Amino acid sequence: MNENGPPQESAAPGRLESGRIDYRELEAGGLTFRVPVSGYLFNNADCWAKVEGSRARVGISDFLQRSAVRVLSFEPPRAGLRYSIFDKICSLPTERLTLDVISPVSGELISINPDVVESPDLMHQDPYGRGWLVELELSDLDYDIEFLMDCEGYLELARAKLTSGGPRRSCPCTPRGAVYRRPDADPSR
Repeated sequence: MNENGPPQESAAPGRLESGRIDYRELEAGGLTFRVPVSGYLFNNADCWAKVEGSRARVGISDFLQRSAVRVLSFEPPRAGLRYSIFDKICSLPTERLTLDVISPVSGELISINPDVVESPDLMHQDPYGRGWLVELELSDLDYDIEFLMDCEGYLELARAKLTSGGPRRSCPCTPRGAVYRRPDADPSR
């Protein structure tokens, strides 16, 4: 472990429900954070989307869940709600603070992970597999993808957060930090 030095990276094999996946690891402050090498897209709010066809599963990153200590519960939103990229999907109460789950993609909520409702610890045990939170029917992926990061981009963001004192609060920003406002968004919101 790297207690006080700069974040260190390594590669490690991982597992996902549908098969094996490879992770990159980042060590800092005595913790090791995993990021899938491929198949996942991340926003600046430490949430991920795994796109499969016209749908995406959404969850929180290993970086965010390890920074939060322990999520106490998951009270899901109801199916049928529509979200734009950077909308708040729900909040997760933890032992220290409340985390906002910020949508990495636009779409309609079609499914909730009942296993996480029953056992929120799945977010900690398997954040990129069995710990997913909701599934969305995608509505604007071609647009949304411009604001998302792959493994390398997210590792760079996580490194920056680690050297500046930890995860930042949710931010509707592009990967380069510009504030994002969807053209069709209500300006009074």
